Amino acid sequence: MILISPERYFEYFGIILVSFLAGFFTFGLAAPWAFCYRERWVAKHTYIEGRQLHFIGKTFDLWLSLLKWTLFSILTLGLYSFVVPIRFQQWRIKNTYVYGYWDEYYPMQ
Repeated sequence: MILISPERYFEYFGIILVSFLAGFFTFGLAAPWAFCYRERWVAKHTYIEGRQLHFIGKTFDLWLSLLKWTLFSILTLGLYSFVVPIRFQQWRIKNTYVYGYWDEYYPMQ
């Protein structure tokens, strides 16, 4: 069972609000930053078997990936857009690690 204190709910709501406003007022250009900001917060507050998650994704990398996926979708007349949610999840998972599990094999920078 996962227990979350009420303070965390308000903090998470603040993260969501800041992310939404940043994306809205920049017409989506800050959406990758907002996503990485939220994922860092979620990873910082998530523990699996007593080990903390760590999100190392960079905003610029996500922005370039989104640009590439958009270009591929345009070139394939929208067919690649069915693959984009899968690529997005792959990118998110590739950039999320568990502290103390991979550290001995892949040291953090």
